[in-house]
Amino acid sequence: MTEDYFFLDLDGEKVFAGLYRPAAAWTGAVVLCHPLGEEKLWAHRVFVSLARILATAGLAVLRFDFRGEGDSDRDFEQSDFETRIADTHLAIRAVRELNPRVKVVSLVGLRLGAAIAAAAAAQRNDVARLVLWDPVVDGAAYMQTVLRLNLMYQMALHRRVIVNRDALVGRLVGGETVNIEGYELARPLFEQVSNFRMDDVLAGFAGETCLVQIGDRDVAPRVELTRIAGNLSRCRLEIAHQEPFWREIKPYYQRAEELNRVTLQALGVTK
Repeated sequence: MTEDYFFLDLDGEKVFAGLYRPAAAWTGAVVLCHPLGEEKLWAHRVFVSLARILATAGLAVLRFDFRGEGDSDRDFEQSDFETRIADTHLAIRAVRELNPRVKVVSLVGLRLGAAIAAAAAAQRNDVARLVLWDPVVDGAAYMQTVLRLNLMYQMALHRRVIVNRDALVGRLVGGETVNIEGYELARPLFEQVSNFRMDDVLAGFAGETCLVQIGDRDVAPRVELTRIAGNLSRCRLEIAHQEPFWREIKPYYQRAEELNRVTLQALGVTK
């Protein structure tokens, strides 16, 4: 297994990528789509370890930074949901150009990255599988939780909320940005994600989908995930008993063993 890091070009902008190649010839590839903001940082090692495991098992893996995050071009507020989908298309094209013999491309995404992966896959006919970790299902509800992070910061700083949620939305609509854990959220990302519905997107995807709920052993399956899996013939729900490693929790996750097991199974890989 080898690792190479480089920049992809998208209309003159740089998209940072890492390619993990198997030792033997490969005809299958996986593209990893990271979550948003601070969640990306906490999940980084889990993504790297998964990439290495998959490459060792015979699949090439492309891990990349969406524009506006990591080492790719643009400031955060200049990127949105649509630019992230475009970045995903670029990553898929890059894998195919690196090895024209690639027969199967799969996407793995976490949280908002799962929504982006699904949206990109639904626009293509060459993605065979989606593995969606703790996916955003209702974009509007998700963006409300993102705004809650600003409210929590206000409470920590001032011991009260000075600018309420409606006022924050008003600022976004008016063209201002709202700080979310050091990232400047702008109107396009807020509105585009708010319009996302996983049900609608997966209805247009012809491949296989594995929804992966991540949580404690005593947590029941999420109603919305159960509903989606029940309504789509090529979709199933799995549960990985893992802590929410994309948040600041006591243990820092290097690997997510149960999640890796479920993911390899969903991709048809045996170690």
